[in-house]
Amino acid sequence: MSKWDRRFFHMALLVAKWSKDPSTTVGAVIVDQHNRVVSIGFNGLPRSVCDDDTIINNRDEKLRCTIHAEENAILFARGAVDGCTIYTTHTPCAGCAAKIIQCGIVRVVSPRPSIDFATRWKEHLRSATRMFIEANVQHDYIELCE
Repeated sequence: MSKWDRRFFHMALLVAKWSKDPSTTVGAVIVDQHNRVVSIGFNGLPRSVCDDDTIINNRDEKLRCTIHAEENAILFARGAVDGCTIYTTHTPCAGCAAKIIQCGIVRVVSPRPSIDFATRWKEHLRSATRMFIEANVQHDYIELCE
């Protein structure tokens, strides 16, 4: 991994801290081919939707309503993200992988999923990996200690 990869991954870790989710905070940073930040995102409820404890502490309701960090980063981008790289604090789920592919992002950088995460999201991760391979999206894993 390059120094830029490490810098942008650490930026995603910082952005993740903005999430109000009490159990999982996720951050994403989209960067163009010239190492310019195009967009950032973190997981959370849609704008103007009440994010009080009754919703964010109700797992089922929270999961139904939460926009993932990757989705927010794509939605917040002011222009096309074709050819960009996305740095995420977690391996993207199948839904986010599909959106990453569809908008033209060509590279994903994330840490390897923890055993717990891999167990809970097993089918999503399998589908995401398959789609990335089929769509020729490069998925690089960064070591958390870097």
